[in-house]
Amino acid sequence: MTREEIYNKANKVIGLEGMTGNERLWESGLMDEFDRVKKTNIFTARTILEALKFDELSINRMVGNSMETLKYPNPWDFPTTIDSRKNIESNATIKYLNINEVGMGAPLSGSCELEINGSNYKIDSWCGGQPIWNNKGTKAAIPLWTKSFWKGTIQKIGILDTEKLTLTKYSRTFRVLDFRSFQDSIITGFDSPIHKTKSVKFNIDSEKIEEQKKL
Repeated sequence: MTREEIYNKANKVIGLEGMTGNERLWESGLMDEFDRVKKTNIFTARTILEALKFDELSINRMVGNSMETLKYPNPWDFPTTIDSRKNIESNATIKYLNINEVGMGAPLSGSCELEINGSNYKIDSWCGGQPIWNNKGTKAAIPLWTKSFWKGTIQKIGILDTEKLTLTKYSRTFRVLDFRSFQDSIITGFDSPIHKTKSVKFNIDSEKIEEQKKL
C-alpha cells in the first residue's frame, strides 16, 4: 500500500484517540496489512502506526527502530547549527564543532558553543544529540556526554540559559537522549531511542542539580 492509501484509510476512522491499538488497526482495515509488513517492511509498518496516531514509544515497541527509521533530527543525525528562532532580539544560536561518533555506529558527539549578540561562548567540549529550545527561546536543553566508573559512557542534561549565560548540569543519567519538546520547565523525549526505549519527562525546577557554571 502507498502512504496515501494508508492515511486515507486511517482518516476515515472516527474516535481514534479513544480506541485501543488493536481497535485502531481493525476499524481502519489495516490490521492484515500491518501483520504482513511488520517483519519485512519496517517503513510501511511505521507509517501505518503513525497514521493511526500511535505514540512514538508504542511504535518503537511494536516494530522497533533503527538509525534509518528514526525521526529527524536524532542523536545520529542532526544539524550543526540550531537557531532559537524565537528569541529574535538576542539571535541565539548553538553550533556544533568537530563532530564524531562516540563509537562505531554510536551517536554523534562534539564540542558546542553559543553565538549570541556577536559573541561566542563555549558550552561544553563533549555534547551530543539535538539540543532543543524552550518555547520562549531563552533556554536550551543539551545532551552532555560523560563517563561513569560504573556505567561507562552516559549522558546528562545540561540547560543553557542565554539570559544568565550559564550552563546547569543535572545529576540524573541517561543512555542516549532524544529530545522532542521543551515547554516551560518540562522536557519530554526518549532515552535510548533504538533499544529498550523509555519515555523521558524531566522537570528542570525539581531535578537535582550537579553543577552550574558561567559560560
